[in-house]
Amino acid sequence: MSLPRLRPLAVDSAIALGFAAVGCIAGAYYQPPGWRAFDGPGYVLACLTALPLVARRRFPFPVVLASAAGYAVYLGCGYQPSVNFWAPAVALLSLAGRRPLAVALAGAAPVTAVIVLSGASGRLHPALTAAQAVLVPVVAIAFGHTRHLLVRANARLREVTAELVAEQEARARNAVTLERMAIARELHDVVAHHMSVITIQAGLAETVLTSDVPMARKALGDIARTGRGALDELRRLLTVLRVRSDDDGEGTPYEAAPRLDRLPDLISGATAAGLDVRFTARGEPVLLPPIVDVCAYRVVQEALTNVIKHAPGARVALTVDHTPDEIVLVVRDDAVRDNVVRDGSGPDGRGGPDGRTRTDERPETVPGTGLGLIGMRERVKICGGRLSAAPHDGGGFEVVAVLPLHTSRRTFPGEPEGQER
Repeated sequence: MSLPRLRPLAVDSAIALGFAAVGCIAGAYYQPPGWRAFDGPGYVLACLTALPLVARRRFPFPVVLASAAGYAVYLGCGYQPSVNFWAPAVALLSLAGRRPLAVALAGAAPVTAVIVLSGASGRLHPALTAAQAVLVPVVAIAFGHTRHLLVRANARLREVTAELVAEQEARARNAVTLERMAIARELHDVVAHHMSVITIQAGLAETVLTSDVPMARKALGDIARTGRGALDELRRLLTVLRVRSDDDGEGTPYEAAPRLDRLPDLISGATAAGLDVRFTARGEPVLLPPIVDVCAYRVVQEALTNVIKHAPGARVALTVDHTPDEIVLVVRDDAVRDNVVRDGSGPDGRGGPDGRTRTDERPETVPGTGLGLIGMRERVKICGGRLSAAPHDGGGFEVVAVLPLHTSRRTFPGEPEGQER
């Protein structure tokens, strides 16, 4: 038996022994004439009336019955009424404190009966007997039921506290998970694009290393430049992770992130990877909210990365349409693979009549992880926008993102999910 259980048992035992001792002492020293002498059976019955209180917490209703029965037998044997009167009352108090009110009222019946029997045996005035029979059970039930309500309220309070603690822990875990997802998405966006360009350029350099040294040198230069760009973006991301938002205020996480005005650099990197990007801007550019600005850049970056991975050398039409209420991004590649390399010759200094020299070597595709479109979709949903990504008629793939300038957190259940190619 544990220590928390031993302490209430010790208290109840002391109460029961105290009532038994007082009852025996009162019976032994208070012996008015006309009553049976307080002998051995009297001591036994006094103890049988009080000692059931030891179990008043675990078995309150049986204790009421046992104590009332012991006192009734004590009176029936002709012993004078004494302080044994209070043992059933204490048992009723415990019953009301641990059981519903209906059970306590049922337990009041035997206590009221023995109080009436005690008054009649003691030849008390009927009014006094009636007053005792009413007041003692009512007071015992009132105090006990109040305690019962407090115990239930405290138990409910503990449950609510436990639920709040669990909810707080769950929110903390969710916050950590969301933060990890955000970091993972940001790392994916930063690394995937640059590494795709580096992979394509490295394959190109390996292909033309002996046949076209200037082109190989240019490809290696593009690799170095792209690598430096990746390091710069990683430094920006690490800067964001080191800064505490409560020190720098709202919007700090987006201060170091790339914006839509860096699209020329992004297009230049995609062109260096072999894409033929045709960029069109419509409408009057306006100052975008930071989260929308970052989201727009990342969507275009990931869309171009997917083209580099899965359709190297394809023609890409990139359109940015500015409207007063939203910005629309369209990245569409066709089914034609140019499979070309730049050689630095031609009328524009890039080779051939159209600036390209065809080669029989086909650039290698890069396997995807399936996270690109998921990341884009999550970013767009956070901005309250819409994203569609699916093959279009005639071949190729099209990504369309619509980002409202006044952001709100909402989702679009009917939106097609799309799949990573």
